[in-house]
Amino acid sequence: MKLIITIFCFCYVLTVKAQIGTQHVVEPTGNYKQIDLSKELLVISRISDPNNKQKAKLIDSVESVTNNFTPSVLYILSSVLFSDNQKERGMFWFYVAQLRARYDVNRCADKTASAARYNQMIGPPINKYAFEHLDTLERIIARVIDFVRNNNENYDQRWINMEGMGAFDSAMNPDHKNEPLSIPKDKWAAIKAKTIEDYSNGFKETLASQKAKH
Repeated sequence: MKLIITIFCFCYVLTVKAQIGTQHVVEPTGNYKQIDLSKELLVISRISDPNNKQKAKLIDSVESVTNNFTPSVLYILSSVLFSDNQKERGMFWFYVAQLRARYDVNRCADKTASAARYNQMIGPPINKYAFEHLDTLERIIARVIDFVRNNNENYDQRWINMEGMGAFDSAMNPDHKNEPLSIPKDKWAAIKAKTIEDYSNGFKETLASQKAKH
């Protein structure tokens, strides 16, 4: 999969300006070359296409097997649903995507990897609505935590590596070491439990703060 060194919303690319006005297309190497996100890109393209007459059916299909899709797909799914005035449905998948993305970041060996741009692009209208409807938000977050805790992630968690500098370095530096992309798998269960705990505690603190303002 090519890395286009420019910003392109909703795709697995890296934003780096090597020269002003110059676009570079590079191929990832080593372990990064094994990451196949073509399925995700196709689904993202189809569910975000306003002219797709089969969009509703596709969305239902994605929702039936969300464990098979990376958080990036769920972020776009949430945005499409929210924009279609399916507020609670969109909120649910946004926060599932957010929590799962945090887990993927925490088990990623590249500490520059981040899902921040998805939260920044998609989050503002959803968060605004959520904090105007705190009872709904509280109920949905409880569902989100239960869902993430009790479902397995069947997608390639290395999608998040394409959001870090390691992917770019591997393509641009021929001497780049072929290092592991993720933390050892035997640590994942503990990382997931801690990620969920931190997310839950952070939400409770935020909720209490918001309720105190009303």
